[in-house]
Amino acid sequence: MDRRRLTAGPAAAAIALAVLAAACQPLPHPFAEDIPPPGLLTVRDTIGVTVAPIDGEPVATAAKLGAAMARALQEHDIAATEQTTSLGSYQLYGRVVAVPRPKNKASIVAYWRLRDPSGRPIGERKAQIDVPVRAWQDGAADAVASLAAASATQLAGLLLEEPPKEAAGGGRIRVRVRKVEGAPGDGRKSLAVAIASVLKRQDLEIVTDPKGKADLYVDADVVVAGPKGGKQNVKIVWHVRRPDGSEIGTVGEENDVPSGLLNGPWGDVAYMVAISAGNGILQLVDRGAPAPDRKS
Repeated sequence: MDRRRLTAGPAAAAIALAVLAAACQPLPHPFAEDIPPPGLLTVRDTIGVTVAPIDGEPVATAAKLGAAMARALQEHDIAATEQTTSLGSYQLYGRVVAVPRPKNKASIVAYWRLRDPSGRPIGERKAQIDVPVRAWQDGAADAVASLAAASATQLAGLLLEEPPKEAAGGGRIRVRVRKVEGAPGDGRKSLAVAIASVLKRQDLEIVTDPKGKADLYVDADVVVAGPKGGKQNVKIVWHVRRPDGSEIGTVGEENDVPSGLLNGPWGDVAYMVAISAGNGILQLVDRGAPAPDRKS
């Protein structure tokens, strides 16, 4: 078993991940320094977006926009967070300006700049909404969410502009995410949704019908130890299996997190976990996918 530790940011914000893979020979290699096998898609499709602190007034309202922006991008199947960053993350910078309008209204304009992991500019977009001045000054949730939604619609084109690539051998591999066991809080649902989103971006066909046929199945087991010294050990093991139940391999993640961090909504943490496990799962999918003439 090959085991190496990767970190994605402060432990208080997300799980710092240790990735391991165990399977029948040959082992998959879900690590950045390894060369991915043919058939996997480019790194652009597997990274996430980090929303940098947003400039603008009032500061408290601008701060709320970062989290809302991450959620809005997730609605477009783009993994995003305002809490953590990594070497593979696209960086999104924002600035908001309020322009007074008659009748106690204001036009709120958000200016966005997107850079790739190397810092190269990808593009700029802006979005605008008209809201009551008081709503923006007070950081009203509806106003912030509306601006985030409008902005995400504009930015999605920059991140999703590349056409889907065809899987090796022709046709798309059908994958069903079945169950996540043992996760506290809303982890069972949020982890399943997050990993499905990451895999879907690889042009895999995600089967959602419980009676639908899939070429491969993905499950996860989560084990959270009891509190110790203000920390809890969290282990997540993803399994990729064939329809007959035989296991192709596993990808695991483990670390200590602040006690109680995962007892409620997982939010961005679920997407960071999914992104970190994504490459390993994709290599198992690539290895276990049936030949085109065997798909039905």
